[in-house]
Amino acid sequence: MKRYQLNLLSVAIILVIISLAFIIYYQYSMNIKKQQENLIFENFINNLQNLENTINSIQGTTYVKVNIPNGVILFANGTELIIQYNNNNYTINFYKNVTLYNNNQNVSFLYPNNYIYLVSTNNTVFITTNLQNSITILNEYLPNGTLIYITPENNQNNNNQNNGGSSNNNGGNNQGNNNNNINPNAQCLVKYTGQASFFWGDVNGNSYIPPIGDQGDCGDCWAFASSNGIASVYMIRNNEPNEGLQLSPAYLAIECNNGYPNAPSYCKYNSGCRGSETIFNENGIPTASGLYYGIYYTSQYGIPPDPGWSYYESTLGNHCPQEEYQNYDSYPGDVCNFNYNGPSSPLYYPKDVIFLSQNGPLSDQQIIQDLLCYGPLVVAGLMGGTGGSNPNIYPEEYVTSGHVMLLVGYTINSQLCQEMYGTPKCWIFENQWGERSGCILVAQNGEIGVSYICYSSICPLTACSEYYFNYQLCNQELEQEFSLSSEWSCGGVYWMQDGYVYVPFDQSPYGLSFPYVVVAIQNVTLAQ
Repeated sequence: MKRYQLNLLSVAIILVIISLAFIIYYQYSMNIKKQQENLIFENFINNLQNLENTINSIQGTTYVKVNIPNGVILFANGTELIIQYNNNNYTINFYKNVTLYNNNQNVSFLYPNNYIYLVSTNNTVFITTNLQNSITILNEYLPNGTLIYITPENNQNNNNQNNGGSSNNNGGNNQGNNNNNINPNAQCLVKYTGQASFFWGDVNGNSYIPPIGDQGDCGDCWAFASSNGIASVYMIRNNEPNEGLQLSPAYLAIECNNGYPNAPSYCKYNSGCRGSETIFNENGIPTASGLYYGIYYTSQYGIPPDPGWSYYESTLGNHCPQEEYQNYDSYPGDVCNFNYNGPSSPLYYPKDVIFLSQNGPLSDQQIIQDLLCYGPLVVAGLMGGTGGSNPNIYPEEYVTSGHVMLLVGYTINSQLCQEMYGTPKCWIFENQWGERSGCILVAQNGEIGVSYICYSSICPLTACSEYYFNYQLCNQELEQEFSLSSEWSCGGVYWMQDGYVYVPFDQSPYGLSFPYVVVAIQNVTLAQ
């Protein structure tokens, strides 16, 4: 009898153990499933956040199909898309009207199943779970768009970051970062994963930037930065790093010029060595940019190479000085008596040119993501003169002139920038004043800005930093070394290292978060 009772007890114990094991396994499985669901949702949110910048920047109509996890509810609130998951709300701001549709009806919320379509126009983002059932509403927007598939994927944080530059030659360009993988066939070249720094001149040991040129006395920085931007994107998109491709700024400055014979009407905003014009509306938002139209011109007619910029140097670089324009009665028809007869093939054609800042200033985060997504950006509005060397201290004044450079990188932990500007956060621009180092002092008279270089042998980094923080000291330097009259004052101070200009995040032409014209080149093809 006791033996029988002991066996029953053993069986009961075994059953309890099995039950506990099953419960533990079930709980473990549910936790794993929950973690997987949370990871999928986090990836979905990351995709939408990356997509937010793309949709905000692309003009025209774009269609995007986005995979979506179960259990999500979507709400629209003005320009915001509110995503509810597990009773938590997440907000994506598209800065356009967000409208939800289901079966041709405008609705206040959606229960998506597997995916959603985002149809972005210039002013509205339409979101629907069934594109075909919304054709009646969206039909007028459908003919001109491109369907882009976005799928969730692991978006691991990049923990292999370089902890900042020093006051050496590269100022923090080299990243020691093997996770910045370029996908030349994807819509976005590099995924933003919180990189502390990025430099297109050193991506896993490869450079996608043309050599630094020298525009000499010609004020065609717009043509130089544009041709270099096209060359950079070609090298990136065609996986040809370290080629040092050089395209012809002389071709662009001469051919897309407001008086050049047979030039398209939109080239009226460009004046060769006299610069490129930007038109603003009453709110200070750029509505037309010669910089944009110059790149657009090459998308229609192509741009040839100029190895070593030999043709440029023999024409515009040292033979078309700005101060002698009045001596050329035929200008701007032939740009200082020069017609283009340089290299004419092969021709490089930008496929897509995007005016990123056409709807207003961009945030630092938008610029970073655009820089990674599209490649080097052509940027206008720097060194225009603003009324004070340090905009955090001195009032800024709007002036219409501004320098154009190629944005090639950024760093948020640079020792060089900390020593120079008192902040570790800097943009890195490729300039076209030769591979020089020194302090750039901008003088302005309320209408225009003029830049001077005090070379590093005379003005080391520490002295340049003093000019940046001391408006009066900067004025004295301009007056003594450059013989400027009292009507000129210090309008800005920048540090240039080996031809790269470092600009702190918080410095801009007139109080914006970034210069007023930002142009992206999405792809470049070659025709022999």
